[in-house]
Amino acid sequence: MLDKIFKSIERFVPEKYKWVLNHDGFKRYFANTGWMFFGQMFNIGLAFFVGIWMARYLGPENFGILSYALAFTGLFAFIADLGINSILNRELVKFPEKRDELLGTALRLKISGGVIAFLVTSCAVFLLDTSPLIRGLVFLCALTFIFQAINIINIFFQARVESKKNVRAQVISSSVSSVLKIIMMLSGLGIIWLMLIYVLDYVWLNIVLIVSYRQSNFKISAWRFNWAMAKEMLSNSWLLMLASVSVSIYMRIDQVMIKQMMNETAVGLYSAATKLSEVWYIIPTTICPSLFSAIINSKKTNKELYFSRLKKLFLLMFVLAVIVALIITILAEPIIHILFGNAYLGAISVLRIYVWSIIGTFLGIAVGQYLIAENYTKIYFLITILGAIINVILNLILIPKIGINGAALATVFSYISVVASLLLFRKTREDLFKIML
Repeated sequence: MLDKIFKSIERFVPEKYKWVLNHDGFKRYFANTGWMFFGQMFNIGLAFFVGIWMARYLGPENFGILSYALAFTGLFAFIADLGINSILNRELVKFPEKRDELLGTALRLKISGGVIAFLVTSCAVFLLDTSPLIRGLVFLCALTFIFQAINIINIFFQARVESKKNVRAQVISSSVSSVLKIIMMLSGLGIIWLMLIYVLDYVWLNIVLIVSYRQSNFKISAWRFNWAMAKEMLSNSWLLMLASVSVSIYMRIDQVMIKQMMNETAVGLYSAATKLSEVWYIIPTTICPSLFSAIINSKKTNKELYFSRLKKLFLLMFVLAVIVALIITILAEPIIHILFGNAYLGAISVLRIYVWSIIGTFLGIAVGQYLIAENYTKIYFLITILGAIINVILNLILIPKIGINGAALATVFSYISVVASLLLFRKTREDLFKIML
């Protein structure tokens, strides 16, 4: 399929530029990005369809309860992540010969982080919420922190520019889970069963990733833990982990605060709007990680090429974000009416505001790749903590005044502030001028 697409593109390219298309490196990254995009499109499309069905099935109140449980659990994801994913990707690209030590060390760290995250999340929900239903949902959701550890195989295939294997694993696991969720809804079962299937998503994914890794003639039994490497990973990633705290806050705190300051129904309406906006995150989360290896490699050899690639990436993210935001703003009312039904009409105004946050999101993901490539982990931490603080303050001011529309406005301003705050630091300000001018 990708070969046909490649040949179709080649027909429209002038003869003098066809050498670029025929370059082995270009073909490799094109195929890798193509497979990532296909996998993300399939998984997000399937999740989007099932998610809308679920929202209509549950209604705004119960959908709000489910969304709140996911958002509350997401606040503690940084503990399980430990901030080592990007570090692991970078090290696997630089030192492929250390594969077994890197993966073995990362696995032990991620399992430890997952167990701690599960315990902390479970304690937090018992202290902060009295609803047995919400407590049970959060407890189930927090189990995913432990199961996520084996996802380092996904990072390994990304570093090798072999996303086809990741795509296969994700397509199989998401297909199985989606079928089970549909069966649950057709059977009339409640949100606890739906949350259980969400947890099992990671089980199917882990099984297929392990099989793919073994079929690639690698052995998990060869993985080795290296304490010195673990300390180095953690010393390089602790600021990224703290930055993840900030990301978790300004990505999820709005739904948590809406529930505390309003009610579950308001969370359900707000979540419907965010679902229609966040589905577009497939664009930056596919393009940026796929090109990360190419950007790092160009930095080693040619600074001008490095900044040229960053400039093209930033421009592409901005243009795509504006196009999507304009279309969704214009079509918000029919989209909500057709997809979610009359019960969710209160989400129309939220969607028209919230969708503009994708400009900050698209650029923010590209900024994250740049900061990691430059090893500016302190700056990454500072700009994300600034975004989190702005989000919380604006939510406290705007939600009491204009409700869920205020939460949407807070999100838009906080996301854009993260990118704009690069101007506060001399190093990033100079680079930003090179990229933007």
